[in-house]
Amino acid sequence: MNEVVQVGNVKLQRYEELLLKKDSLIKESFQYQMSYIKEFGDLIVECFNAKIACIEKKKIIAFCQKIINKGGKPNQADIDRYIEDTMKDYYQELKDMLARNAESKKGTAISEYTKRKIKNVYYRIAKLIHPDTNPSLANDEKAKELWNRVVVAYECNQLKDIEELEVLVNQYLESINYKGNTLEIPDLDEKIFNLNEEIEKIINTDPYQYKYLLSDFDAVEEKKNEIKNEKEDYVKYGEELDKVIAEFNIERMLA
Repeated sequence: MNEVVQVGNVKLQRYEELLLKKDSLIKESFQYQMSYIKEFGDLIVECFNAKIACIEKKKIIAFCQKIINKGGKPNQADIDRYIEDTMKDYYQELKDMLARNAESKKGTAISEYTKRKIKNVYYRIAKLIHPDTNPSLANDEKAKELWNRVVVAYECNQLKDIEELEVLVNQYLESINYKGNTLEIPDLDEKIFNLNEEIEKIINTDPYQYKYLLSDFDAVEEKKNEIKNEKEDYVKYGEELDKVIAEFNIERMLA
C-alpha cells in the first residue's frame, strides 16, 4: 500500500513540476515576443503599411474595372465607401499591431536576480493555490481572485506585488484552516503526457523560438534587412498600381 501511495505522490509531483514549467515557458514566450516586437516592430509596421496600401489599390482597381464593365464611370465617393467597408479588418490589424508595438516599448528591464526571486515566489504560491494542482480550491472564489492577481504580477515582473500576494495567500489559507490538497487528480498519466506535448510545442514554435534569433546579432541584422526589402518591394508595386489607377480618370466631387 505504501508503495502505491509513493508512486502516486511521485506522479503528482511530476504533474506539478510540468504545470509550473509550462507556466514558466508561457511567460518566457511572452517576454520573447515583446522583445521581438521591440526589436522589429517599427519595421514590421512600416512593411505592413506598405502591404495594405497595395491591397487597397488592388481593390480600387478591381472596383473601378467592375464599374466600367457595367458602362459606368467610377467616382471617388463610391470608391471611398467601398474601401472603408472592405478594408476594415486590415485597418484593425494595423491598429492592433501599433498597440502591441507601443506596449513593447513600455517594458522595463529587470535583473536576473529579480527574475529568479519572482519565479521562486510564484512557484511557492502555485504549489498552494494553482487551480490544477489543488482542485479542492478550484471553486473557492477568494483563492481564484488571489491566483489571478498572482498571474498578473508574475507576467508583469512585479516583485513587490507578488511578494505581498504570497503573504495574503498564506493568511487566507490559515483563515480557512486549509490543510492542503486532499483530492485525487484523475488520469494523471494522460495529463502528464499531454503536458509534455504542450511543453514541446511551446519550445519548438514562435514566440519561444524568437530567443535564438534575438541572441544572434547577425541574424537580427539579416531579419531587419529582409523586412526592409519586403517593404521596398511593396512600395515599388504600389507605384505601379498608382499608374493603373490614374488611367481610370476617376470622378472627384468638388468641394
